[in-house]
Amino acid sequence: MKQVLIAIGVAVLVVSTMLARGKSQTTVPTAPDALAEVRRAIEKGNAQWSEGWAKGDAAMVASIFADDGVQLAGSGKIIKGRQQIMERQKTAMQGADPGVKVTVTTVNVWLDGDTAYETGKYKYEYTEKGKPGKDEGRYVTIWKHQKNGSWKLSMDMGVPND
Repeated sequence: MKQVLIAIGVAVLVVSTMLARGKSQTTVPTAPDALAEVRRAIEKGNAQWSEGWAKGDAAMVASIFADDGVQLAGSGKIIKGRQQIMERQKTAMQGADPGVKVTVTTVNVWLDGDTAYETGKYKYEYTEKGKPGKDEGRYVTIWKHQKNGSWKLSMDMGVPND
């Protein structure tokens, strides 16, 4: 039940954000090449996330985020800014043996100007104190186009499977 409520909350958040942007700006149809470009940037960021976890490098994972990026924890806590995100990732990484395998699968990407919305599935395969473990679920991210031309995570929220 909790997972359903969280998923509904995520959907409301994403739709509300998209509607709010639509009221303040005129949405121009997105060129297919712009969507392809943002998909490539997202794939690169997701690959960096997986590599960072495999290496146990919290800074590598946190560098995917914008300076003012946020992570929404399942507990309801909001982790703000790259430094806090790095500290959270470091703590999480210390709970598992080195070599965590992370698979990130993008399902959908929407592009509206300088904002991209992504949904997908994730899986963490790890060993903790000699015992294998697995964490799977779905996620919603918001990516923002930066002044330097890169794409950075503005918001990340995972919803674990029960």
